[in-house]
Amino acid sequence: MRNDGEGLYLKRKEGRGMGVKWTLHSLVPALLIVLITALLVFAMVFISSMTTAIDRMIVMLGSGNIVLYDDYDISDWEKAEKYHVTTSSGVVFSDNGKSLVNIKGIEEGYFAGERGETLKLSTIESTARNPIIVSKTLSDRMKLDFGDTMTLMVYEEEKNRARPVLVTVTGIFDSGYAQLDRYLCYVDYSLLGGEGVWEVVLEDNDETDKRAQELWEKNIWSETYREKYSSLYLNVQQSVTILYVILASVALLAAFFSTDIVHVYLSRDWRDIAALSILGMNKKRIRRVYLILSLRAVMMASLLGTLIGLLLGSLSPLLIKAVALSNPGLVEYYISSFSVKVPWSAIILMILAMALLSLITLYVSVRKEKELGRISYEA
Repeated sequence: MRNDGEGLYLKRKEGRGMGVKWTLHSLVPALLIVLITALLVFAMVFISSMTTAIDRMIVMLGSGNIVLYDDYDISDWEKAEKYHVTTSSGVVFSDNGKSLVNIKGIEEGYFAGERGETLKLSTIESTARNPIIVSKTLSDRMKLDFGDTMTLMVYEEEKNRARPVLVTVTGIFDSGYAQLDRYLCYVDYSLLGGEGVWEVVLEDNDETDKRAQELWEKNIWSETYREKYSSLYLNVQQSVTILYVILASVALLAAFFSTDIVHVYLSRDWRDIAALSILGMNKKRIRRVYLILSLRAVMMASLLGTLIGLLLGSLSPLLIKAVALSNPGLVEYYISSFSVKVPWSAIILMILAMALLSLITLYVSVRKEKELGRISYEA
């Protein structure tokens, strides 16, 4: 049990009454832990925010949360939207070049609500007969602007032929995910025809499996976005898993750096340790004092690093936007606009794991510390 003398000694070594300069100097050994923790927390916030945004963007740019191949009444589903959509492929020709495109024939109201906001759709009033909405990626590459006309060669699968159509750009959307939207464009449903499918958009992606199970129980042919775009979805998930494994390894490795704190503190305080020995404090109690002192320094460093990491993480959308403006190619596989999502459970788990491993390594380090053996005192 710690006595008042030990408590006073701990407070003194933590900087109580020792001045700001001494306190800052005593925290220098923990700066590496501050830096590593800050980088880890920043990486976790960035990865969590980015993957959440990509997951939702797959829904918005793809076929919703669930694609129905048979019509089904979802009016009793809370906060769910359904749209009849046809798809085709083709080629667009303009004065500035040509490009392959994936075409979606949509009905009125398709971009109402979340989809229009997420894709940052901008439109103009037009009386053009065949309006077309293109991605910013495509419009930049072909130098297209509102009101520009071009020829769209639409492939009609039923007739096995390509049909030319003069279209006018009346809308440009910017999903911020160039890898997915570079070839995507939207036209009126009547331009493509065909039976098509029904896209269902849910408010929360977590509801997808529940609703899909309900449809399968009623023998409604459907497919979730995770199944339809399985390669893309699995690639994202596997990349995230690998990154988290690397981060976990770095976090555990960082805990071993806490042993440096012990070495520095014992080297710094060897005269004080000798004095404690002369006053009758045995080796076991001195070890305990420096174990507590070092562990507190680790926890303070982890807390400070976490706060810095959260601050940097909150600025990550601005960082990605800046990079996207200066060099778009670097963020081609990322979303340039997203909301910050803090994975609190993962961060807390990481901090606790670091604290536990630090405690173990500090305990072993203090017991084996040669500095204590160099000081002349008897236990």
